[in-house]
Amino acid sequence: MKRRGTLRSAPLISVDDMRRARISGRAAIIAGLLAIAAILVLVLNLEIVPVLIIKDSHGSTIVRLPLYDGQFIHHYIHSVHKTPVDEYFEVRGKILELTKVKYDTYGVGMPSDGGEGFSEENGRFVVILHRSFTSIPIRVSIVPDHGVIVGGTLLPFTKWVPMETAITLSAGRMLIFRNGRDSPK
Repeated sequence: MKRRGTLRSAPLISVDDMRRARISGRAAIIAGLLAIAAILVLVLNLEIVPVLIIKDSHGSTIVRLPLYDGQFIHHYIHSVHKTPVDEYFEVRGKILELTKVKYDTYGVGMPSDGGEGFSEENGRFVVILHRSFTSIPIRVSIVPDHGVIVGGTLLPFTKWVPMETAITLSAGRMLIFRNGRDSPK
């Protein structure tokens, strides 16, 4: 009888070997993507920073203000006393935390208790607080200089909307190019 060929047995690959190969392949892809992302961050000088988001009454974003130090001040003139009030906020993720309030005149509508401390600094009353908000609804005042102080600069709300407009403040994060250009909203 004539032999037509030899039957060779191929090495068997177990199901476990196939799973390990699949997992190691996925791990390699994920590691590669992370490496590319890290290189892009280094090369492009990208940074994720907290941002103050100002929206109109329809929920549309008016402006996103990068907060390089994670803080801003809500500044307004008190409607009764006609003196400045500064509410200090820190952004923590998507939370706006009111940490203190500074004002010039003690009286109606001004906090004096309920906080963690009450003092006087440079002729202004200071109340230390820890109150958290996911958003803060505001009606833009007809009194000038109602806005936010970011990086030491007062940005009046009337820069973006007319007086008496309803707006909402909220928090988020934004990708920033360190050369000064902001990413689009």
